[in-house]
Amino acid sequence: MVGADCETARIRRGQDGTATLTLRDVRYSTAVSLTVEKSRVALYYDPNDGSGADLTRQLIAPSHLRWNTAGPIFSREGYTLTGWNTAPDSSGTAVGLGGRLLAEDGLTLYAQWSPWSDPELFRWEEGPDGAVVTAYLGAEETVTVPARLGGLPVRALASGAFAEAGCRRVILPDTLYAAEPGVFSGCPLREVWMFDSIRTVAGAFDGCGELRTLHLGAAEPPVYSGTYFDTFSDKFDRLLSLKDRRKIVLFSGSSTRFGFESAAIDAAFPGYEVVNMGVYAYTNAMPQMELILSCMGPGDVLVHCPEFDASKRQFCTTTDLDAAFFNLVESSCDTLARLDLRRYSNVFPALEAYLTAKAGMEAKSYDLSPADFDEDGVPVDSPSYNEYGDYVVYRPNAHTEAPIYGLPVQYAVSAFPRERFIRPLNKMYQRFMDKGVAVYFTYSPRNAQAVSPDSTPETRAELDAYLRRELCVPVITELEDSLWSGVYLYGTDNHLSTEGVDIHTRRFIPRLRGQMIQDGLVESDG
Repeated sequence: MVGADCETARIRRGQDGTATLTLRDVRYSTAVSLTVEKSRVALYYDPNDGSGADLTRQLIAPSHLRWNTAGPIFSREGYTLTGWNTAPDSSGTAVGLGGRLLAEDGLTLYAQWSPWSDPELFRWEEGPDGAVVTAYLGAEETVTVPARLGGLPVRALASGAFAEAGCRRVILPDTLYAAEPGVFSGCPLREVWMFDSIRTVAGAFDGCGELRTLHLGAAEPPVYSGTYFDTFSDKFDRLLSLKDRRKIVLFSGSSTRFGFESAAIDAAFPGYEVVNMGVYAYTNAMPQMELILSCMGPGDVLVHCPEFDASKRQFCTTTDLDAAFFNLVESSCDTLARLDLRRYSNVFPALEAYLTAKAGMEAKSYDLSPADFDEDGVPVDSPSYNEYGDYVVYRPNAHTEAPIYGLPVQYAVSAFPRERFIRPLNKMYQRFMDKGVAVYFTYSPRNAQAVSPDSTPETRAELDAYLRRELCVPVITELEDSLWSGVYLYGTDNHLSTEGVDIHTRRFIPRLRGQMIQDGLVESDG
């Protein structure tokens, strides 16, 4: 906001990028025209002994709370660019290529370089479009694979090339297209740097049981920017910004994204900030919950609202990653490095599936915001997401109660065996509670007609009693209240209409308040 055509108007700009308009001595209805433009932030990149002059990027703010950095815009003979730092000697704040940071106007980021390992340590042969590394002969703890050998770009690492090598860290070049299965078999690797320009990587790290951290540098543009997948990074930015404040975090899939009026929850609990972390139920909840956990502490509240049509993923029954998880973190690739990969399986097959799909999609810009589009990718005139992470595009009630998909969900004890479902979910909940976080289970909305024939009122009552007995956290809502008339659902069998959201939130707040009073987190009104 830069101006107004009213003489009594006063504009005050806040440090968070907002502006407050105050009109003085207004006695009658008055029309005021505002002049608004997005501010720009200058971010400087220093090659830090790499080739090229300093570059300045003009960033239009605020598409996101944090801004994405550039990819490999500099080169340096004999070195690989691994990221950026706010200090030239790497003593400042580090951020990956394409990663996000809080950018201040005039901030300088310095290129961070890793020197190539001696080319004499590599055996290689000429392939169709470059060099193929067939063996590594060295004993370094940190290996930086050269981008060129014999004047040829390094395109592939052959199976077994690093087998039983003693390296703990490996940095792969952005020229690399393929790392074949078994390349690093038996290596005590702990950290890997690679670029999203690689295509074959599925079995490359099989047998590397100590591999903890993957740094994925962005050498290519994103493809999911502006989509609902992209909301995860924006929501996580909000969570990071509130790391040291008390908060209520709502989490599951899209039923949570469509299911709450977080402003009403915020108003009901003035000592807490609210974050709606719901995005997509059909990817594993476990890594998402681990990322959420990294930003939570004593006195915080996690409200878990698992969707029963995606229960295998939502109840943390698998350690497998899938391609959709990489969709979620694409526009904030540093988020991936927060995960301890030893907890997960299928990491690199999932990464390869994501990269393969990405290669056939339209390139986009990090500047795109999901708030500028509706659920279907159509541009909107007003933001589709609010600051909390709720999807706020108006959704009318349906004209019929009939289910949309014909996908009947089973609400029965037999569908949730203790060892397969309850035990892993309790294990995840315990990790939150060990940090002093209060965890509550609540049922997600579902069309009452989109349930299996054997999900009778009796079996549903048995399931509710079973979950209340077996889960290590309180169940704060009623299962029957989660089964809705299809009139209050929009487009799917678990996305509430705008009126449905209002009803759902008004039901939810007293249940949440009652449990928080019982746990001593808030005081009773009486």
